[in-house]
Amino acid sequence: MLSGRALRALLVLMFVFAALPALAQQTGALSGKVVATDGSLLPGVTVEAQSNVLPTPRVTVTDGAGNYRMPALPPGTYTVTFTLSGMTTVSRQAQVNLA
Repeated sequence: MLSGRALRALLVLMFVFAALPALAQQTGALSGKVVATDGSLLPGVTVEAQSNVLPTPRVTVTDGAGNYRMPALPPGTYTVTFTLSGMTTVSRQAQVNLA
């Protein structure tokens, strides 16, 4: 038979593990690959996502293969801006849904 302390610890762990899937389902993500009009990969592009559901914009930079990823974003409509020195800045609308 479990002691009171062991039983409480087991209950706490059960609640934590039960809550993890619910927490994971409260956000979505933006990801993609940035390429030039000629199809070449664009590393080093600053990608900024703005939305009224975020207190401040989320910013990342594309990797060597032109990929970017912004995990854990609240659902909503985002304006995503792509900036690279010497290139035209481009903005697009994106919808983030629950994962």
